[in-house]
Amino acid sequence: MTAVRRAKRPAPESPDPGPSASKVKCQYCPKLFDAKARGAQATHLNACKRRHDELEASEAYEKRCSKKEAKAKQRTHRELSAIAEVASSFRGPTLEEPSDTIAVDPYTQYMEITLTDPGFKVLENQPLGDEPLDDQPLDDPPLETMDNHFSDGLRSRSDSHSNSNESSSMADFGRVSPPPVSVNFSSTRSRGSPMEFKTEYQPKGRRAETTSYDSYDTFRSRSYVPEAKEDVKPWFPFRSRGDSEFASIALDANLSDSVVNRILSLMRDVVEKRKDVTFTNSQDLRKVCDEAAKEFTPFQEHPINLEHKKDEIELNFMGRDLWDWSLDLLHNEQLAPHFVWDAQRVYKHNGRLGPESNYVRFIDEPWTADRWWDIQDSLPQYPDAPSVPLAYVFYADKTRLSSAGNVQGYPIVARCANLPVDIRNGRGVGGGRVVGWLPLLPGDAEKDGTLSYTTLKRVVWHKSVAKLFEGAQHYSHTGYYFSDCFDGIPRWLFLVILILSADYEEQCVMALIRGAMGNFPCPVCLVPSDRQSRWAESYPRRSAGVAESLYADIKSGDRAKKKKARTQLQNEGWRPVENAFWLLRSSDPADAVTVDHLHAFHHGLYGKHIQPELIKILASFENSREYLGKLDKQFSQLPSWRGLAHFNAVSTVNFSDGNKFRDISRQMLFAAHNVIKRTQSPEFHVLLCVLSNYLEIDSYFGLEVQTDETLEALDKEVERYGKQLDVYIEVAKAARVRIEDIKILWDFPKNHAVLKHAVEDLRKKGVSRNSTTRINEGIHPPFKRSYYLRCSGKKVEKQILRIEDHRLAVYIIEERIQAQEKRLKARTSVSDHHDDWIGPEFEGHFHLGSPSSPQTVKDLVDSHRSSDRAFINFRKSLKVFINEVCLPDRGYAGPCIKVRDGFVVQGFRFVKVNYESVETWKMCTDLLRCTPSFYDKPRYDCAIVHLDADPDVFGIVRLVFPFKFTIPELGANCSPFHAVLVQPYTGVVDSDKGSRTRRTDTELGFLRVKAQPRSEAIVIPVASIIRGALLFPDFRRPDEFLVNDYIDGDMFLRMKDLKWIGLQ
Repeated sequence: MTAVRRAKRPAPESPDPGPSASKVKCQYCPKLFDAKARGAQATHLNACKRRHDELEASEAYEKRCSKKEAKAKQRTHRELSAIAEVASSFRGPTLEEPSDTIAVDPYTQYMEITLTDPGFKVLENQPLGDEPLDDQPLDDPPLETMDNHFSDGLRSRSDSHSNSNESSSMADFGRVSPPPVSVNFSSTRSRGSPMEFKTEYQPKGRRAETTSYDSYDTFRSRSYVPEAKEDVKPWFPFRSRGDSEFASIALDANLSDSVVNRILSLMRDVVEKRKDVTFTNSQDLRKVCDEAAKEFTPFQEHPINLEHKKDEIELNFMGRDLWDWSLDLLHNEQLAPHFVWDAQRVYKHNGRLGPESNYVRFIDEPWTADRWWDIQDSLPQYPDAPSVPLAYVFYADKTRLSSAGNVQGYPIVARCANLPVDIRNGRGVGGGRVVGWLPLLPGDAEKDGTLSYTTLKRVVWHKSVAKLFEGAQHYSHTGYYFSDCFDGIPRWLFLVILILSADYEEQCVMALIRGAMGNFPCPVCLVPSDRQSRWAESYPRRSAGVAESLYADIKSGDRAKKKKARTQLQNEGWRPVENAFWLLRSSDPADAVTVDHLHAFHHGLYGKHIQPELIKILASFENSREYLGKLDKQFSQLPSWRGLAHFNAVSTVNFSDGNKFRDISRQMLFAAHNVIKRTQSPEFHVLLCVLSNYLEIDSYFGLEVQTDETLEALDKEVERYGKQLDVYIEVAKAARVRIEDIKILWDFPKNHAVLKHAVEDLRKKGVSRNSTTRINEGIHPPFKRSYYLRCSGKKVEKQILRIEDHRLAVYIIEERIQAQEKRLKARTSVSDHHDDWIGPEFEGHFHLGSPSSPQTVKDLVDSHRSSDRAFINFRKSLKVFINEVCLPDRGYAGPCIKVRDGFVVQGFRFVKVNYESVETWKMCTDLLRCTPSFYDKPRYDCAIVHLDADPDVFGIVRLVFPFKFTIPELGANCSPFHAVLVQPYTGVVDSDKGSRTRRTDTELGFLRVKAQPRSEAIVIPVASIIRGALLFPDFRRPDEFLVNDYIDGDMFLRMKDLKWIGLQ
């Protein structure tokens, strides 16, 4: 739908817009800019210049399109005229037509059918390219007619799709999961029906309606295609698209000058080129990249002058002005449609009817959490426009650029929280960008570690960051009148730091506290250092207002106030330094600091504490080699899974990568539970129980969508973890007789953060991926490669930031090219191919890949009978499947079909399954392998499937042989059937509820299944597969397996809520 923009409104005279509010007029058009918005001015000026240069090419393009449309219209007229002429020869007696009949343009006579979930609607006499009227009521067609028409269309669509490749919809078989496209009437849908979403907007956003309801398809739909005039040279200032793509490759690969020159020399020798490359050398490339980088706010050098014990210290800070950078984002055409301004409370219907029908609130993006709502509620209100936060996620951390560690970098990264997470955490212009490079004090063996020198480092940090906020400080308190919002509504923008993303050490720097050795080591609350493991105790929060007041007293001339303030600062663990975040509204570090999933959980609580203690306990025994060897051996025997790193040994390898610790933690419980008997080491077993509780918290905390139910469950798991940790501490004290250095003190900040602040942060700032440092630390490797491959070793920060500017310029141009291609594709699809356009292609529920050669059933069984007992009854299972599933689905009423020796099947070794995630309600994909050799190892994955007449009951199977076949009795045109031979894991497990196995399973949270004999394998439809599953063997019982439900959020939630066959 074409966006309606309101005319610009002049900014009001009050409040005072500040000293930087003078306006500058564009030399190509009447548009006015803030004098300080240099980046926005440059972007606009280049765009105006491009439009002027491209006017003739654009007009020529318009003429070509008009000619195409005219020819299509003439062709349609000729075809309709010919049909009318032929029909008139058969026309019988006619009634006299009214004299005022209106001639109808046949070009506009067509009917557009939109198939959607939950329903479809028919728009009649809709001219091509026009938008349907909003809220226009539709008459419901008869249900019987609609159902018949839809069923026929779905069957023919499914059959044709199956013939083209090995994909299929779930409608190919009898009773399976609901088809991917369901039929309903959106016009008759009542409020509160399943799959609807409700959104409550902050009242101070001044929307016409503060509550909206959306269907599954329309909720947060962002299918916007820009309708601006085509940009025929979106790669400007590069001379060609080839130059732009070559620059992107050179920057991503960090090519040295010599390599660039060799590549360009080779390309010049190529006679036939699809794209022109006009560069002649690396200097030419660098020059054009410098020109492209002028479109956005540049880095500036700021002197930082300090005095330390009568020594003058001069440092330089490289940074972009954060406010100018914000204006660059706000004026970006590709980002404009995606900005979200108002706080929201969003709800999803629970899918139930009657008295149990209810909306459940969920939290994902920052604007759906409580802190955004509270900030917007606290902003000053002006009569002419609503006030909204312009929020940022702020990250900083040191990194080693050289392998020796003598050269370090200290980047600051900012991400705009008003953009959706897939843009905010992406690599494009809307993703995280380096906005500063902090200076480092030179190393001094005599001074390092002293109180004064450590305080001096904090002064350098905050004085540098304050330079970033110079342009934003004024607007953070008074607001900035922005009239160019994409929805046409002007707003007052207030810049705030919503989230501080950092590890614990950096959080202490940001909050200006003394750290882990202080009396109050938490940057959020005033918990004493010796009470950090007390999960049931709460303490008052820190306050920037209190710290700022104490700092003012120290700087005052009153000695009594100064002494009292210093004493309180020292007692509460503050450092006597002015905090840069005090300059901005609603940016209290205690509120912005967030529990980091990477450092608090994976690299911290597990990697630095739980795993080392497990290894330490095993190593304390005389036969420790046996126990540690058993642990490593069982770890190496665990099956592989996509996205989960595989390890051959963990007891002797020291990792410093939190991602590796995350993957080890999700496997350790299954590899270690039987290494040593409970009676030999009760402390080891109790620590495994602590690990089990930790994994539950880790899984809940990492969910991409949090609901009221998951947050409540997480709160209970945190309490269980705290109680279990108390039990372990008592057991560990008793074990100190044998293990002197066993850990009995768990009073450290990361454990406290998990116990007291994890749930609170999710409610206030959204899900963990909004604040995790895992995304931000991904910028460090490119800096290291740039240092090794492209820096001369002098003034490293300037060289790296220049490369960063070049990389950003290329990203902007790449997005501009993609936007241009979307415009051309949208125009082409409507203007040239409107008769054939039926919407996006349906991809189906599954896809079979890596096909084998077709073979007869006899050959298949004979080749596998001796090596795999699953094929012994293959012929019998296939006969049952054909007669009880396939034939009824196709309406076959003939005699029973036998599977003879010549019956042909074609096998596959790869199954791709699409499913709706119960975590995010979005489409996800699992890749399942069925191959005797996957990286030199056999791999036969498991899956969750429908195995019962009840559609709500599921089972777990191991895939043996996916295949397809046709049934000759149904005719030559019959589409193929897709099936899979599976081994069910539905055996009865451990009926004795008092057994040790059942007790261990309960304490460690294991979900146990038992395999049916391999000879009892059955054939099921591929469409009955829901998603993949990961089973780990119980090394004591060869036919029993443990379900790993920690591989992702969907599996974690799905295993808790569904009914299972054979699961104990």
